Amino acid sequence: MATTSLSFLIEQLRRQLMDDTAPYTYSDSSLSGYLLDSVKALGNRWGNKYMVVNTNEVQRNTSLNVFEYSEPPVIQYQDERAVILQASIMIKGGTKWSESGSAVNWRDDEISYSNIQSAIQRSSTLKDDIDELNSLFKIKLAKARSSTLPGWGKDWS
Repeated sequence: MATTSLSFLIEQLRRQLMDDTAPYTYSDSSLSGYLLDSVKALGNRWGNKYMVVNTNEVQRNTSLNVFEYSEPPVIQYQDERAVILQASIMIKGGTKWSESGSAVNWRDDEISYSNIQSAIQRSSTLKDDIDELNSLFKIKLAKARSSTLPGWGKDWS
């Protein structure tokens, strides 16, 4: 059974994070870890279509018959974007939390300073990623069932 390390998605993830110019903010190993974590996080949405094995590689769950194309590649092309977005959401969410205390607004008689707008912009890119990821997964509504209620079929007049 074929496995992959997801290292081929690191450059795409860097572009999503706008971290594609050296010196990089994130190391390749940390981005690789986020990509693996994103596959685990997407398990519920995909019905565990992919499995993390050997602690750092991914393989298809062959007990499911949900793959449109045979391997290679292990990760179907249409699933790559979801993996990248989920990893980006995890990174941006953590960054937002760690930077939340540094958003300030102050002024004195001569100078004023505010980085609130940059914090709002970072939040909007996180929201954009979440919205795009949600658009990739169609919502499945529950199937309606109907039946008669006991006692409601009688004429009470």
